[in-house]
Amino acid sequence: MGVLARAERRDPWAIDPEALLLFSLEVGRDDPRLFDEVLDWVVVNERLVSVRRLRNLARDDADRALVGAVLTWLVRWRPRARLTAKGGADETGAGEAQPLFRSTSTPIREPDEAFLAHGLLKARVEPRGYSQLPDTSLPVNFAFLMRNLLGVGARAEVTRVLLGVDAPRVSVQFLAESAGYAKRNVQEALTSLVAADVVDVVTLGNERLFSAPRERWAALLEMPSSELPSHRNWPAVLLALRRLSRWLADPRTEELSDYMRASAARQLVDEIGPWLRFAGVPVVDGGASGAGYWDDFVITVQGALDAIS
Repeated sequence: MGVLARAERRDPWAIDPEALLLFSLEVGRDDPRLFDEVLDWVVVNERLVSVRRLRNLARDDADRALVGAVLTWLVRWRPRARLTAKGGADETGAGEAQPLFRSTSTPIREPDEAFLAHGLLKARVEPRGYSQLPDTSLPVNFAFLMRNLLGVGARAEVTRVLLGVDAPRVSVQFLAESAGYAKRNVQEALTSLVAADVVDVVTLGNERLFSAPRERWAALLEMPSSELPSHRNWPAVLLALRRLSRWLADPRTEELSDYMRASAARQLVDEIGPWLRFAGVPVVDGGASGAGYWDDFVITVQGALDAIS
């Protein structure tokens, strides 16, 4: 996708840029080099990123702190960037801020003001400019191809989902959940796409269902329709994995007894289970009680990891 890193795999799916960006920032808290390379990528590719989707997909205070810090930091290096940080900073002092990286205990003598303003301690870093533009010939970068064609907005996301989803027709609600925009924005995008005769609609009962003529789009994009990348519900599965990552990183989790840890794991799955199911990930519960639930929890987590591997 353009980050300075070695990538051997070639995925057949289209990634969701903002969902992946949020997930990468979270797991980057355990990998400072990854975090800084992602920052570098954002500086180079900010025109391809949707700030509205970033904010829409940020579901809790931890997400919003990361997004706000990154956008505030970006303004310093790209003053004319669209990704301006409007609000969200809480003017937290260095004494109250929490270390951004979990794996380092080195004192930070010159904290970055952008991260400090959002309650996070991080050393100042300058972008190296080693990142590149995404290669839009690769399936994983299909979202960027759609944004180059349709602009950074709901139309590009709706089209990406419709062309990749494994279903003959889908509802507005499904598209809103998958596209990361409000239902009203998705409806407006669909109206314009239907008017342009590049999306089809049928009415069943009181519900309008939409599809994209794959052959017509494939001809426009000069590729066989069989090579259109598949859709995965990244916002849902990566949100679940962000919550899981934080739970595992919490030192209090390790201190729990087997019984209490399994009980806490069940509570976590009660929270993230709906997102996993929406993404097609089985949530296993064989009815085991106490510490016996842990085996079911491990199977559920493995299913979530399989969904991205």
